[in-house]
Amino acid sequence: MADNPITGFQSILFEAQRQILANGKNIDAILRILAQTSYDLFGVKGLAVIFYDQSSQSTRIRFNDGFEVNVLTEYCDYFTQSKADKNKINNSVVEQSGSNNYFVPLGKKEDPFGALVLKSIDESLRSIGYSFIELASTALGTFLELELVHLRMEEMNALLEVGRVVSSTLDLKELLTKIMSTATKVMRCETSTVYLVDQNTNELYFHIVSGDSSVSAKLQEIRLPMGTGLAGWCAQNNAPVIVPDTSKDPRFFKGADKKSGFVTRSMICVPMCHKDSVVGVLQVLNRTGDIPFNDHDLETLVNVANQAVSAIENARLYENIQKIYLSTIEVLATAIDAKDPYTQGHSRRVTQYSVAIAEQMGLSQTEVENIRYAGLLHDVGKIGIKDSIIRKPGRLTDEEYAIIKMHPSIGARILRPVDFLADKIPGVLHHHEYYDGRGYPDHLTGTDIPLSGRIICVADAFDAMTTNRPYRKGLSVNTVIAELKKFSGKQFDPECVQAFLNAFDEKISQYFEPIEDGSDMVLIDDETGKELPEDEMLKTEGTPSSQPYPPMAHPNEEKKTDSQPFPPIAHPDEGKKTSSQPFPPIKC
Repeated sequence: MADNPITGFQSILFEAQRQILANGKNIDAILRILAQTSYDLFGVKGLAVIFYDQSSQSTRIRFNDGFEVNVLTEYCDYFTQSKADKNKINNSVVEQSGSNNYFVPLGKKEDPFGALVLKSIDESLRSIGYSFIELASTALGTFLELELVHLRMEEMNALLEVGRVVSSTLDLKELLTKIMSTATKVMRCETSTVYLVDQNTNELYFHIVSGDSSVSAKLQEIRLPMGTGLAGWCAQNNAPVIVPDTSKDPRFFKGADKKSGFVTRSMICVPMCHKDSVVGVLQVLNRTGDIPFNDHDLETLVNVANQAVSAIENARLYENIQKIYLSTIEVLATAIDAKDPYTQGHSRRVTQYSVAIAEQMGLSQTEVENIRYAGLLHDVGKIGIKDSIIRKPGRLTDEEYAIIKMHPSIGARILRPVDFLADKIPGVLHHHEYYDGRGYPDHLTGTDIPLSGRIICVADAFDAMTTNRPYRKGLSVNTVIAELKKFSGKQFDPECVQAFLNAFDEKISQYFEPIEDGSDMVLIDDETGKELPEDEMLKTEGTPSSQPYPPMAHPNEEKKTDSQPFPPIAHPDEGKKTSSQPFPPIKC
């Protein structure tokens, strides 16, 4: 007996239903299953899905298997016009471009979100066709609603994540970076941008751009007068805006794309307001996927901006407090350096070098800031040392050298009662520890020395050698770098030395200038110390009175290296007993 064709069609429908259920929430897989099922049933490719976007009030093609694009475009126009005229859209056979096709609305009858389009079906297969249409419309409607619920859950989780981020940091850059990363993810877009308002000039400026740092650097040079561009319009009118196609909006500012090389196609801008005043604009750019930015996306981004703005204001207040702290400490460091004209600017330079090393090593922002403060304060203990010792031009006695070696411990005691400075103490206390254990005050070795101490040790020695002293001119960069390499693993942590060398060209060399033949560099004279005439460079004890710490002995003095502070000068007849000699020894 011949097989019943109806039974065969029902088997195809049953298998399609099984596969649809097996693919769960994967709408793209479901669309492919329906397209294949349509072909298996009717022997011809012909299934498409169109969706209506409320924000742009237009209809687009979501899936197409077997239709000419111009045919589906006419269906999209028909659906859009029906929505605009508030006409009810029913299951029907609609003629477009000379073809009669099934047009089946998806979603609620009173407000469909799209339509399923099928090629016309042979009269003998009409009943199977209706069964397939019911299966397809039910599957698409159900799973698209599930997908929508899933998206809403993702958005809620993202908003919770924003709330967590907001309460996790007071660092403005870190805060905005995390918020933008979350916004980019939940809005399913290519990138995001935060503009802040400069209250002094009434301009907007790019504070931060997610993604490529080179693009961010270029955009940060741009400032927009209030009202210029979509971000300026958003800020001036204190109103959000959706732009599905920037090329069609005259408010779009093309200068940013020209500057950065980025191509902006679509965006949402929302103002960030604090106490009825716009403090910035949050912007997401270029929606990925097929679904354009819509009103729901706008609502979500407004919620993100509302959570962000209070945190931004708190972070700004914290930044201001930090700046006050830093300014106060800089004044203190300057006062310490001013005890001797030859050490003026020393703490500032040591800080610059230390921060460059820390950044090269990839330390966190918090660790870098701790090193910044420790660099400025590393010699604060000299406040407790008599000027007669610090400024002594000749060799220190053993007792005087022992007092000098107390300055890291004195500095730590000074800072310990200040809670804000507690985590900066290790860099202050241990910046004279040597990698091989010959340093002070605790004779620590290797990685037992706190990293901040190891970093500042390199920076401190580099500055001591490159700056002018009454007894010698500042050494050249190549000479000092050779010494750093020579004592790597002895006085210095090799990793810190390498980080310094890597950072020199990019960040540190700006403080140096080439010598006449261009083969080497010396520190740029910043008027922090006046070089003595050559005949005054080496005199006996008592002159010059401005001798900085560490003093160097006169070549004719007896060499008592046990009491000699850094850097010692080796006696010509001492041979090469450098194993116990602190860095850098300088030979006569």
